[in-house]
Amino acid sequence: MIVCTLTLTLSEADRRKVITSLSPLIGSTRTQPGCRACSLLFDAEDPRRLVLWEEWDSQEQLARHLGSEDYRLVIAAIELSQEAPQVRFDTVASRGGLEVVEAARTPPTP
Repeated sequence: MIVCTLTLTLSEADRRKVITSLSPLIGSTRTQPGCRACSLLFDAEDPRRLVLWEEWDSQEQLARHLGSEDYRLVIAAIELSQEAPQVRFDTVASRGGLEVVEAARTPPTP
């Protein structure tokens, strides 16, 4: 699985523009083959920051998405960032859930 994270720092006016342009893209991206998740997130500590977060099953499916016509909207949003955008593609080998928290919080038995 590949996790994609794009963090943008935007003026208030550009932030509104980016939300308006990317919001429809979120739903259509979620329906693409191989997309596990897609969300546009807001940074609680810095209201100028938006985060586009996606999860993909494979590199091939991600590459198809990155090369799509729809992704031009993301490229346009990147160009509006007031600071260098943070772009990350992380490959995840395994994933845990609440059981990880439970195991960490359970005292070892003597």
